[in-house]
Parts: sequence; C-alpha cells; structure tokens
Amino acid sequence: MSTKLVALAAIFAAGLTMPSFAQQAATLDDLDAERINANQITIDFEYTGGACEEVGPAVLGEETDGTLAVNFPITSTAEICTQQALEIDVEQTIEAPATVTRVDVTLTGADGNVVGTGTTDVDND
Repeated sequence: MSTKLVALAAIFAAGLTMPSFAQQAATLDDLDAERINANQITIDFEYTGGACEEVGPAVLGEETDGTLAVNFPITSTAEICTQQALEIDVEQTIEAPATVTRVDVTLTGADGNVVGTGTTDVDND
C-alpha cells in the first residue's frame, strides 16, 4: 500500500512542476534586425503561437550602450480558441536612431508572461 502512495505522490509532484516548464521563455526563431534608413530598423522573427493570437505594434524601451529594448505584445483575437499551434511570422519597422546597433527583443503574451526573447545586432545593409 505504501508503494502506491509513494508513486501517487511522485505523479502529483511531477504534475505540479510541469506548468513551470511550459512558462519558460523560448528563443525567438530567425531573429533579424536591419537598418533601412538613418532613423528606422525592421525587426523580423518567427515563433510558435496559437491560431487565435496576433502580435501588436512594437513598444520601444530604453536604449543602453547602443542596445534598444523592444517589446512585442501578443493579443488574443478570440475568446474561445482551439489550441492549434502554428508558426507565426512577425515583421515590423520601428523608429531607432543611428546610435542603436543592437536590439533586445521580448515577446509578451496577453497574460503578461514572456513568451520568447532574443538579441541580435542591427545589420546595416
């Protein structure tokens, strides 16, 4: 009988730790930043998201030593949604002075949790 209790306790403990794994931020796929003129940068990346979400306009943060913090918020497009996962492409052009040489990107879910992060140099093509 005690073996069953130990096994049940182990299963219960594993179930409690699983959500923390799911909430860890992933690295953004194919993150790229390209300067298109003296005052603008185009940032693009991919992430695995849901069919009922979209990425809103970038929110610019502080620039520190040439690195600009940029947040991309996710909004829900439906109250009820199947949890179908798909690859979502994001491409947005932001205002950035010539002093910006690197971007630190954060993708934030509708609940405020960080979904993905990444940092890349700005290409001057």
